[in-house]
Amino acid sequence: DKERRDILLNATTRRGPSGEVIGVIGVGQDITQIREITGEQERVADDLSRLIESANAPIFGVDPDGLVTEWNRKAADMLGFTKEETMGKNLVQNFIQPENRRSVSEVLHNALSGTETANFELTLLSKHQERYTVLLNATTRRDAKGNVTGVVGVGQDITELNQVLAESKRVADDLTRLIDTANAPIFGIDMFGRVTEWNAKASNLIGWSKEESMGKSLVECFITEEFKKSVNEVLSLALLGKETANFEFPLFTKHGQRIDILLNATTRRGPDGTVTGVIGVGQDITGIREITKSQERIAGDLSRLIESANAPIFGVDVNGTVTEWNRKAANMLGYTKQETMGKNLVQNFIQRENQTSVAEVLAKALQGEETANYELPLLSKHGDRYTVLLNATTRRDGEGKVTGVVGVGQDITALNQAMAQAKNVADDLTQLIETANAPIFGIDTEGRISEWNRKTAEITGFSKKDALGKTLVSNFIHLDYRESVSDVLERALNGHESSNYELPLFTKWGDQRDILLNATTRRSANGSVIGVVGVGQDITEHKQVSEKAQRIADDLTRLIETANAPIFGIDTEGKITEWNAKATELIGYQKEETMNKHLVNSFIHLEYRSKVSEVLQNALMGIERGNFELPLYTKDGKRREVLLNATPRRGDDGSIVGVVGVGQDITELNQQRTEALRIADDLQRIIQTANAPIFGVDVHGCITEWNLKLADLSQFSIEEALGQPLSLLIIERCRESVGNVLLKAQRGEQTASFELPLVKDGEQKAIVLMNATMRLGADGIVTGVICVGQDITEINAMKEDQQRTADDLSRLIDTANAPIFGVDLNGMVTEWNKKAAHMLGYTKEETMGKHLVHNFIQLENREEVESVMRKAMAGLETANYTLPLLSKFGNRYTVLLNATTRRDGKGQITGVVGVGQDITELNRALAESKRVADDLTRLIDTANAPIFGIDKEGKVTEWNAKASSLLGFSKEEAMGKSLVQKFITQEFKESVDAVLASALAGQDTANFEFPLFTATGERREILLNATTRRGPKGDIIGVIGVGQDITRIREITSEQERIADDLSRLIENANAPIFGVDRDGMVTEWNRKAADMLGYTKDETMGKHLVNYFIQPENRASVAGVLQRALTGEDTANYELPLLSKTEKQLTVLLNATTRRDAKGHIIGVVGVGQDITELNKLMADSQRVADDLTRLIETAHAPIFGIDHAGRVTEWNRMMKNITEYSKEEALGKDLVSSFISEEYRDSVDDVLKLALKGTETANFEFPLFAKHMDRKIQILMSATPRRGPDEQVIGMIGVGQDITQLRAATEMADRTASELSRLIDTANAPIFGVDRNLCITEWNQMMSKISGVPRQDVVGISIMDWLTDKTTKHSTAEMLQDALSGSETTNFELRFNRRTVTGHEAGQVVLLLSATARLDSTGQAVGVVSIGQDITEHKALEDKKMRFMAVVSHELRSPIHGICGLSEALSVSEDDPRRQKQLKMIRNCS
Repeated sequence: DKERRDILLNATTRRGPSGEVIGVIGVGQDITQIREITGEQERVADDLSRLIESANAPIFGVDPDGLVTEWNRKAADMLGFTKEETMGKNLVQNFIQPENRRSVSEVLHNALSGTETANFELTLLSKHQERYTVLLNATTRRDAKGNVTGVVGVGQDITELNQVLAESKRVADDLTRLIDTANAPIFGIDMFGRVTEWNAKASNLIGWSKEESMGKSLVECFITEEFKKSVNEVLSLALLGKETANFEFPLFTKHGQRIDILLNATTRRGPDGTVTGVIGVGQDITGIREITKSQERIAGDLSRLIESANAPIFGVDVNGTVTEWNRKAANMLGYTKQETMGKNLVQNFIQRENQTSVAEVLAKALQGEETANYELPLLSKHGDRYTVLLNATTRRDGEGKVTGVVGVGQDITALNQAMAQAKNVADDLTQLIETANAPIFGIDTEGRISEWNRKTAEITGFSKKDALGKTLVSNFIHLDYRESVSDVLERALNGHESSNYELPLFTKWGDQRDILLNATTRRSANGSVIGVVGVGQDITEHKQVSEKAQRIADDLTRLIETANAPIFGIDTEGKITEWNAKATELIGYQKEETMNKHLVNSFIHLEYRSKVSEVLQNALMGIERGNFELPLYTKDGKRREVLLNATPRRGDDGSIVGVVGVGQDITELNQQRTEALRIADDLQRIIQTANAPIFGVDVHGCITEWNLKLADLSQFSIEEALGQPLSLLIIERCRESVGNVLLKAQRGEQTASFELPLVKDGEQKAIVLMNATMRLGADGIVTGVICVGQDITEINAMKEDQQRTADDLSRLIDTANAPIFGVDLNGMVTEWNKKAAHMLGYTKEETMGKHLVHNFIQLENREEVESVMRKAMAGLETANYTLPLLSKFGNRYTVLLNATTRRDGKGQITGVVGVGQDITELNRALAESKRVADDLTRLIDTANAPIFGIDKEGKVTEWNAKASSLLGFSKEEAMGKSLVQKFITQEFKESVDAVLASALAGQDTANFEFPLFTATGERREILLNATTRRGPKGDIIGVIGVGQDITRIREITSEQERIADDLSRLIENANAPIFGVDRDGMVTEWNRKAADMLGYTKDETMGKHLVNYFIQPENRASVAGVLQRALTGEDTANYELPLLSKTEKQLTVLLNATTRRDAKGHIIGVVGVGQDITELNKLMADSQRVADDLTRLIETAHAPIFGIDHAGRVTEWNRMMKNITEYSKEEALGKDLVSSFISEEYRDSVDDVLKLALKGTETANFEFPLFAKHMDRKIQILMSATPRRGPDEQVIGMIGVGQDITQLRAATEMADRTASELSRLIDTANAPIFGVDRNLCITEWNQMMSKISGVPRQDVVGISIMDWLTDKTTKHSTAEMLQDALSGSETTNFELRFNRRTVTGHEAGQVVLLLSATARLDSTGQAVGVVSIGQDITEHKALEDKKMRFMAVVSHELRSPIHGICGLSEALSVSEDDPRRQKQLKMIRNCS
């Protein structure tokens, strides 16, 4: 007898003191009865909504303003815009291309006027710039009254269909355009040698326009006399079918300039294969012919440079055999060039113990991995030992292949002897820091870690190797603390030290360790700041003791403040003591405006003060009150209904100290029922009136939907179709395939664009392109299939017309005697002619659709070829690009390539076509002379030693890559500048100038040491060999300098001396107390901080027994034990040591005692590093008390409150939750809330709310059903879910604060039904009814009012009735009438006149309503508006006007003859003497 309860849940994230999420609190409301009301209406709406949303055709809707109101999943998938990105935006302005906006606007305007459009072809551009073509039906959307409310567009994606129609036309246009726009000269002749093709490149190159050349003899008009015969032979052979490749001949331009052309002559054939002419594809190779002359000169100069350089240089080939051995190497080692050439370098000239390492260096260089500053010990022929600082550089040939290694060295034998004497001074202090039992680290002035002792590595998990050189703040400090830590370090770098700074460090495993840190400025021997040293104590466990109590207080305080339900508190005098953020949001009064003010007198309406006071007074006496409905008025006068629980608040001794009220805003609960019915009616009309064919079948294949469009196409009416098997209405041959499609759709496999031929009486009526979509019921069970389609009867007739045009040009490309290929925009091969296949060995079938660069270009050329392709795809064509290719069978070819942009008929780029010439043989003639020059040039430029050259005037002529990277000046910045004046500092200019002058006089200089300053001002120490440079005739033309960067070597000797001074200053100046004792316990260290803290100077302590003189008697035994353990090698961490200063001040130090060892590892004493935690300990006692009050508040609150942690397990379960569910706190805690206490069908939705809260998103007024332990009663909970956060604002859980609204639901159900019935009555009444608020803005406008006025409800609600009326007199009288009604004076029989309006907004005659106006009152009796109920007396008034006009006419006609009678009778009476006649005349006059 499990009873289902629907719960409206608020899930709140629950956080720990550090802000981390520890659970979720869910506060719920029981809305079971509310949810039962709207079930059926929601089911119908859901069914139709799902139909639109899941349809496999794009569907959108717009309102009368063109703003998007519908956007189904297919539209989102196709165009890339989500529903959220489109809703409420203007369809035309935001999602239609500018060139289509006018036509689409016309279609939508027509549909909004009731004129629907079928099969409108619309081009769309997706979010990702993909083009789609949609065949669109635009259907008018109407409400239940038939008023137009928008447009629904149902489309079909015919992009692929259109592509089929466009392809055959594109090929012809493409190839024609290819010839004309190719970046290579192309011409064609007919069988008589007359020009038939002459592309733009040929015109540009030769100067003859296409018009000037067409029809003329190619040979006679454009070839010089001496080449006419040979060209004629080539063309004649091609006309016989024998093609010619790479025929070289000269052409002379129109202006007499000679151009060398490399030509491929290809036979041109007609559709039947007969020869119709020749196509010639050429390349302009004029520039190539000029290349070879400039390269032979360079080789001689560089060969002389290597031989005469004042640095030892050698070279080996790929087998390690010596190929270079310069004069300096011969002089130094005693082996002549003749003795070394051709011998293995390592085996013959390297000592046995170094052969392996040297062989490795050479092997790396042969693999392209160069080595710089490798120290190589050498033994000369005569037994002298030398040390050479060697740079090993890879040597490559012209094609980039590795051919050997070149080594450029410097003799540093004497230099090495100066580096061995400064290393032992700093051992003791270095070892102290490394082995200290306190974490110690150091940073340099740029924040990079320079010290990281063993204890720091142990705490963080990061080894010294992991840490050194990395930035401390960005790598080891959490993002939230980086700014504050940076401030501390920055102050220390400015000389302002910090003590007892709490530093959060995050370990390698993500754990936080709290370090109590002293940051001490680190200075060099000359007193300048060079970094910071931090000496710390790990106080993580120590700190956790104080945080536990603080966490509870912070958690509960934050819970009240951030709860998604309004919470307030008062003291025993009724003054406000709590006012949370939700209360501020709901009522509008800030916390500052409410605190210490009387709740009832200041914030409760006068008529409710007595009841509220009674509830609060009872609570102050211990009598709790649940679910008290409290009306509150916001700061701006709006009424809000709050369901309130009032709970006594108790102090530490249990006495009542106030009241806490936890509420829920239930104002909006009664406003949620009418929307679902409107949606169902709207969507049903859309299907029925859509301008696209739509039908539905049930699971048996019988028709359940058959709209008007489909009835028109098939000539089966809706009545004829419904209930019939679909198979009877389609052609017999398609019945099986259509049946399979419907079965697939029922299984969830949607089918897009299947053709459905409709037949009646054996005759095919139409072909419809349909999309089949599964139809689900509200319970998720398949109920049938819905199909949405387009009539494509006419489209199917358009597919066979355009194939023939492209045949001639396709054959031309395929049979051309030059390799031609094409790629699309993705780089996939789309063209591959016979010549390309013959040359490279790959057939067309092997290449088509594959990526050109990835599959057919060598790895080393791919990036460059990709660049050429990208440029061409951007419209920037490339001519004469030399492309190396490797055939399928390993043959190497070089192709001179023109890459031409390929465009479609609209000018859109669709790919690239490459037309090439095989210049393999031509290139082989150029390679050898260039190789020597390239090799030596590359040697200088890529050498791993800085090399520069100057001319006789001292200006830079060489500046290799190493010089650029070392000094920061590029080659372009250096070339032509004076070396000494531009790059040498003032004090060294004279000496450098002298060295260079000697070299220019023929006297070389070796191992000259001088400083250079880089572009950024950094000093570099250079060891230089200056060598005279000579020309081909032996004359001096400059100097070549080969150097070595010895900056680092120079830094080594000074660093070790600095360490000893640095560490001594570190201990003395550290901002933490540090002392040391020897093995006898006598003080040997006592730093400044220890002296400042305890009051004993260093002189007073040195040599005295630490324990006997400076430790209190009661602590001496334990301190002696700590020191004794350290003297046996057992360190002690975080020992709390109580101390008494010289001035009797009690201090507590957190101490790390570390064994001190000498250089040999012998124990010589103990060093203690401490932290003063006196103040820290005082902070640990104040946090526990705060938590008690808030814990009691939750436990005793009269509202159900629960909490969960990150895993969804219950962490809070107050007394009210126990009373409601009958589960005790012990039964609930630790169990999964959703799986243990929520019914199965609601688990997902409740889980979603809880997950949102755990992510920090609050949920208010979430209703859900809760089941009691014995399932004998139904509970409806209205809950607010609030994230629970730790001190660091991280979500640690959720708190739910709820209200049991089970009885409230029962009480409001009857009112809801009554309100619904009256709303329907007003809306459907046969009398015009409208209402206005106090500002005279329209709030009601029933169907009859819409019908009479011609204006739908949505167009007038919210606007002032004064703006709607046009006549000034009517406006004035209407305003007076409504104001009287608002004042309580009801008005009857008021005549309201206005003009009726048509659908288009034009006036269509006057309407007269006879109205009664009644004030509309709220629950407090206040007038909030006016309701007017009327009668349409327009016709009655028209009849009355006719009657009055008729009476006026009759009256006028009657009165006209009587006037004559009166005048005549009066005139006769004057002259009449007979009294009897006078009496008769007077009677006539009086009667008239």
